Amino acid sequence: MRALLYRHEARRAALYAVAATCGLALILPLLGYLLGDSRATTIAVLGTAGLAAAILVLGAVVVGFLVPRRRYTDDAAVARWVGMREQAVASDLLSAVELARAPARVGAPSRELVDALITATQVRIAAVEPAKLFDPEELRRAWRWAIGAAAANALLLLVAPGIVRAGWRALVQSPSSPYDGAQLSDVPLVGDLEATLEAPAYTKRPPLTLPSSSGDLRGLPGTAVTLRARVLVPSRTAELVIEGEGTEPARVLPATLVDDQLTVRMTITSSARYRFALVSPSGARSIETTPRVIEAEPDQAPVVQLMAPADPLDVTNLRRVELAYVIEDDFGITSADLVWESGKDRGKKALALDFASARAQGKVLWDIAEVQVPSGGEVRYWIESKDNNNVGGANIGRSRELRLKVVSPRERHEETLNRHQEVAEKILKNLGGRLTMPVDEPGPREELSRQLRETVIELGSVTAAFEKDPHASDAMRKALSQMRERLDKLATSEARWIPKGKGAVRGAYASLDTRMIGELEDDTLVLADWLDRERLEGVLDLSDEIAAHQKRLADLLAQYQRTKDPRLLDEIEREMKALDRSYAEIEKHRRGMPEDVLDQYVHRDAMQATQGASCLDEVRKLVRAGDPAAAQAKLETCRSQHDRSASALEGSLAGLRGDRFSDEQKKLDEVMNELADVAKDQDDIAAEANRIFEAYAEKAAEVSKDKRREASKKVGALVDKLRRRLKDIDEAGLTPFAKEELDIVERRLKDVETMVADGDLAEASGMAHQAKQSLDTIGGELEAAMEDDPKSKWADATQDALDDVGRARPIAKELIDELQALSPRPDQIMSPDDLRALDRLRRREAMNKERAKKLGDKTKQLAGDLPGDTGAELGKKLGGAIQQMGTADERMKAKDPSGTREATRAAAEALAKARDRARSAARQAQEGNTISDEPIRIPGADEYKAPARYREEILEAKKKKDPNALEGYDEQLRRYYDELTK
Repeated sequence: MRALLYRHEARRAALYAVAATCGLALILPLLGYLLGDSRATTIAVLGTAGLAAAILVLGAVVVGFLVPRRRYTDDAAVARWVGMREQAVASDLLSAVELARAPARVGAPSRELVDALITATQVRIAAVEPAKLFDPEELRRAWRWAIGAAAANALLLLVAPGIVRAGWRALVQSPSSPYDGAQLSDVPLVGDLEATLEAPAYTKRPPLTLPSSSGDLRGLPGTAVTLRARVLVPSRTAELVIEGEGTEPARVLPATLVDDQLTVRMTITSSARYRFALVSPSGARSIETTPRVIEAEPDQAPVVQLMAPADPLDVTNLRRVELAYVIEDDFGITSADLVWESGKDRGKKALALDFASARAQGKVLWDIAEVQVPSGGEVRYWIESKDNNNVGGANIGRSRELRLKVVSPRERHEETLNRHQEVAEKILKNLGGRLTMPVDEPGPREELSRQLRETVIELGSVTAAFEKDPHASDAMRKALSQMRERLDKLATSEARWIPKGKGAVRGAYASLDTRMIGELEDDTLVLADWLDRERLEGVLDLSDEIAAHQKRLADLLAQYQRTKDPRLLDEIEREMKALDRSYAEIEKHRRGMPEDVLDQYVHRDAMQATQGASCLDEVRKLVRAGDPAAAQAKLETCRSQHDRSASALEGSLAGLRGDRFSDEQKKLDEVMNELADVAKDQDDIAAEANRIFEAYAEKAAEVSKDKRREASKKVGALVDKLRRRLKDIDEAGLTPFAKEELDIVERRLKDVETMVADGDLAEASGMAHQAKQSLDTIGGELEAAMEDDPKSKWADATQDALDDVGRARPIAKELIDELQALSPRPDQIMSPDDLRALDRLRRREAMNKERAKKLGDKTKQLAGDLPGDTGAELGKKLGGAIQQMGTADERMKAKDPSGTREATRAAAEALAKARDRARSAARQAQEGNTISDEPIRIPGADEYKAPARYREEILEAKKKKDPNALEGYDEQLRRYYDELTK
């Protein structure tokens, strides 16, 4: 028991000593860090700490070793300690110990009694475990103190290792004398200080010399600095001491000393301070007290601006989006990337930049097909740019983050059609249940009534979805809305008729059942008819997309064959992948269509997705084999095959509409026949106008033959003069839109030269007019830019460009006047027969124009009875054709064969587009829904803010009634002016 007591007390004393020592070790570095500037103080701290440590060790030895041995040497003391913890044996144990060693005396208890007490006590004490006599909390408390103190030391070392190191260093090391014991000088040691700064090569800054400088420097990291000064005291050597920020050690650079002229060279790496140190001939060192400052100039990251058509922007997949950017940096740009993220997917596209400049601006067409995102997904995108800093590493600038959402109206329409089909199936199921249920039992009727009410709610939801669906026709919306109202009334009536808690009278539901079953039968047929029609129209929408992709692919192949530009191969592959997806969609639709629709209406040539995909595979093989000519030829075969399939599909849809929606189809056929007659007559008029122009052009070339040399000389001089003016335009001040117009001017001038060389002065005059119009557009664009932000950083460059354009305009006007003077008037050289033919053609055009107007009025009246959006779309397209016919009439009246040919052709093309658009609108196909080569563009400045004079002219024109305006188009003109005003 005594040995256990010794060990227990020794452990407890040792643990408390460890805790106290750790506490001392925790406090010492903190005191050293705070008081380390004074060596006397640190010595006092160390002495006190040493004394405390000695006391701790001595105390631990005394308390843990000497005191227990002195206290528990006597058995009686041990017995008392045990008795205090085990009260049941306390008295007997102490008595047994004392009696066992008591000397013999008179009256002492007999030995037998003592032995019996000792034996009884031994038996009782044997049941006591010695280890349980110790309080475990005593050792646990000592352990907690020791572990806590050790953990506090570890935490301090982890959180502030520098403070710990510095504190111990201050305690155990003597601080060195500042500046190696150099004497501080309150007056400058050098004078006439001159600094030459050589910036890093990437900045392209010239060297900068600062004579009579104070010595304070500011430069980019990497700037080489040469300091020259006159030493003011006799010196043997000189040094430059550079002190970094924080705890960074000082650097010493030796200086070159010739007589009293000092030279030293250093490189700026970060902000710092520096002092001059001198060694006198006697060896005494001195250093300036007041330091000079080195400020590291930050190299800013590029500033990036990104512009998009809208933010957020909704686009269909497989479209291209035009983005514009402006990147500016202090010194230069090395790279720029368009970066996008969608979920976990991330991609980037390098931008082609002119790295010779510190400012870059331009446009990029972003192909959304590069982004792997499903319909309805969101994409975040921005532009990142790196500068040319090759010293500290390139800085990265980032534009603001924009968002776009990939949408597909056709896919949303198909999702709604699936819900439409579910409603139709529920109505059919309800009808079947009513035909087979017991007539007078309320239980089944209540369940069917409840199901019908739920179906009516779902039908209302589907109708609401179709309200916002551009692919849904007004007729279908109206039919579903009326169906919902009828079913709702019948379901409400039935709910009122069903008795609560009792059976119905026999035959009570006969009248209601007759109406209900008849309504459900009719509604089932109507829903099925519309579903079949919409499914077939959806296939035709896909067919339109395929045709658009094929046309785009044909254009790309032709361009690749002409230019051999390898970048076009990516575009070609993109279009072929889009075609693969479209063919797969058509095959999916074919499998989902009812067999009776396929058998009755769809010709076997109408849906040949497999054949189309096979044909495309052959095109792909030829492209990859490097034979674009053969690929083009094969693609034309594919297009012809698809055209036949699309035509068969149109016939299938017409047949279905004729059987199930006969009134609509009959009126549509009537309108389309009249439109075909008007278009045929306009084609004949355009052909006759072309014949008259060809005759005129032949005579004009003959008449101008003698003037060709004179025209080439005069016009060539003016074109060269105008080109010189255009080269003087400061392109830095042009907006992206103005740059595009400037390119158009260059192309038109080239056309003028070509036409003059061919002797076609009339066409040359037209090209000159277009060049002048583009110059006027540039001027308006730059004026609007100045109005938007006259204090812009580019305002001076924009004003210079505007002045240059103003100087070029008179030359363009002079060019037009010269060409008109050289060109003979058409009525002077046209034959009498051609003049009379032109008059007859004018009368034919007027008659055809009147027929087109009447057709437009008729279409407007029948708009509600025609399928889809035929009425509205056909009226819009006819309005454009009628406008071109009016222009043709004016050109014929002015005896202008060239203008007549262009206007009659434009009218014929407008009527052809009207015919195609009417067929598409009949099935609710959205204009622009097909894939186009034209990207989604950023609106030009003239589109969102026209010059003040132009806006005023529009407002005035809106107030007035044009006497030549067509009757019946007032509303369209009003909307036109509203759009222009916006």
